[in-house]
Amino acid sequence: MKKKNSDSLYDKGLIGGISGIAAGTVFIINILLKFVMRRFSAAEKHETQTKMNVSVAFKLTIARFINSSLVLVIVNSESRSWYKGGDLVYDATLLICILVFQGPILELLYIPGIVKLIKKRVEQANGDDCTLTQREANLLCEGHTLDVANNISNFMNMIMTCCFYCPLIPQAIPLAMISTIICYWTTKYSMLMSYKMPVMFSYLMATFFSNLMPWLVLACTLSAVFF
Repeated sequence: MKKKNSDSLYDKGLIGGISGIAAGTVFIINILLKFVMRRFSAAEKHETQTKMNVSVAFKLTIARFINSSLVLVIVNSESRSWYKGGDLVYDATLLICILVFQGPILELLYIPGIVKLIKKRVEQANGDDCTLTQREANLLCEGHTLDVANNISNFMNMIMTCCFYCPLIPQAIPLAMISTIICYWTTKYSMLMSYKMPVMFSYLMATFFSNLMPWLVLACTLSAVFF
């Protein structure tokens, strides 16, 4: 009996570990997609920075949604096993939890910014022995750049994923609301304390994605019919 229980715990731990690795792989691919989509959009030779960033954000949103949500459904195509441990519902719940908190955490724990801060502290500790030129010192003290396309894509992917899986996981909608509030305050804090003056964009950047939001209702309806 004791051996049977230990085997069961081992199986559950193994399933949880594999699901965690899968979710982590999706997270890493979503980060790498930023560089790929930026290359594609740069090759299109857009007339303005606004159109360039709209193109990057839209491509990133679609690619991340396919990678995050649709791949899970394709892999777990057998509907009878969706609610078993380590299958679709478990994987989707883990994925939603990652998407809900990844944006704010990556916003606050900006690795290049932390590296720059450490370098600045080292140079300050050197005192009169500091060999930096004035230009290098200015760049070292300058805030980091706000990546509008990446931030919008992360937010839209989170919203789309929560809407897509809400028929299976009702808690996805409250989690999306919590993530929206946290994203707002972390972005506001970062813009005041960390970022340098952002590049000015036209109203197209905001209106394009705000006009896209109503279509999420249709996507949510279609997913309810599918699930």
